[in-house]
Amino acid sequence: MSRLFRVSLVLGMILGAPVFLYFIGVNFLVSPVGASLSVLFAVLYLALVLWLLSRSPMWPDRVGAGWRWVAAALLWGGGVSFLLVMIGGVPVMAITDRLGLQFLVASLGGAYPEEISKALGVGVILFSFRALNRPWHGLMTGAVVGLGFEVTENALYGAFGALLDPNTDAVGALEIWGVRVFAGPGLHIIFSALAGWGLGLAVFTANRSTSWRLRTAAGWLLVAFALHFAWNLLYPAGWMMIANYIVVSLVMYPLIIVVWIRAHKACRADRSYAFTPVPLTSVGQLAGT
Repeated sequence: MSRLFRVSLVLGMILGAPVFLYFIGVNFLVSPVGASLSVLFAVLYLALVLWLLSRSPMWPDRVGAGWRWVAAALLWGGGVSFLLVMIGGVPVMAITDRLGLQFLVASLGGAYPEEISKALGVGVILFSFRALNRPWHGLMTGAVVGLGFEVTENALYGAFGALLDPNTDAVGALEIWGVRVFAGPGLHIIFSALAGWGLGLAVFTANRSTSWRLRTAAGWLLVAFALHFAWNLLYPAGWMMIANYIVVSLVMYPLIIVVWIRAHKACRADRSYAFTPVPLTSVGQLAGT
């Protein structure tokens, strides 16, 4: 745990919270019905994914992380990341569009700032909580940061998508949420989890050189970026888009399954560390830990 990173995290939360609230407010201005449905679906989606993730033994110790860790990861994903994306992504999209590279607009404007912003949050959070001390904690932190980003983005699309149906905002919002949730489920969760896995390996693997740690962190971030970049490519024909989604899915979903199984097995086999909420000063205290 680092005081510097904890202070950085707090400052990030202070900057990120207004951004998150701003987007929620804009949603209600665009479509009160679509925004209301989006908030409902976001809460349900959030609760379901957090519940599923928390069933894993890889979930950090609640004494040293708990709701503060969850809140920090969600707010970074749903607030701070969007702030950084607006600063870094909008100019890139404008330049790409003016150069006539519409095929790459969503890839460069999305994958480039989003994955870096989320990975930055994972790194800050890993150094901010004592209970985060194993590679799989990077995986879980990345997943929760990605979850925060995903529900916020889905809520934005849901509110604006509500206007696409000429008859009722409710149908438009439902259609957008259906596509976002079922056609490529958990995209941002997976991207950030993979990047977080690399950061966790780089930070918490013992007896490795600095160059190995840098290569590992950068390599997994590049994997997350490449998958996101490929998913966002704007092909001119609909069948090309569908084919692209299938190809990326055939790489992305098996990869996260393999990483998850590897991390799960490592977690189950780990007996080298014990976390206690307070320093031990006597053998008798072990009975209560």
